[in-house]
Amino acid sequence: MKKEFRQICRKINKFNRYYYSKIISKELLKELKNYKKIFIFIPLEGEVDIRWVIKQLRMEKKEIFVPFMQDLSFKMVKYSLPLKKKKFSILEPLNKNKALVKIDVAVVPVVGIDSNFQRVGFGKGMYDRFFAKLKYKPKVIFLQLKPCVNKKKVTDEYDVKGDEYISFKTRSKDGNRNINSRYYYIRSRGVFVSQKSR
Repeated sequence: MKKEFRQICRKINKFNRYYYSKIISKELLKELKNYKKIFIFIPLEGEVDIRWVIKQLRMEKKEIFVPFMQDLSFKMVKYSLPLKKKKFSILEPLNKNKALVKIDVAVVPVVGIDSNFQRVGFGKGMYDRFFAKLKYKPKVIFLQLKPCVNKKKVTDEYDVKGDEYISFKTRSKDGNRNINSRYYYIRSRGVFVSQKSR
């Protein structure tokens, strides 16, 4: 069921990347203003392009950390330029030194989420393994170009659970029947922001 859901979600997120990313990035920057140590992804094609956010955070002197691929997972390293393209076309800094710091917040790309507010990713399990090793729970913000939410639980116990989900909302004739309304609210026009119900 998760595999089929992933395929549906991947088809949804193919268009208007630049426009959606710009609006989502503004919302994300607001969410990150009170955090100092931020773990964030360097976007791949098809993901929210948050390079502008990273640039802004650096200007604000925030501590930024990014994934650095290592075996079947990744380690967290300090963000630095230049970036080099690695396996799966992932851009990474040349810095290979593992950062042993406690992050305040993690920004994570998703393919979709389910009713349990857990992440459906690309199927490699790298984020699952990374978060499983952490001895603490930072705030987790999921990002996606367009909402893809399953009303049912399709994830496994080990899938990462988020605290917030930011995406771009477009009106649909079906009234967004795939979205479980108890999880979501609209903060500003066009932006779809959700928080896990407490």
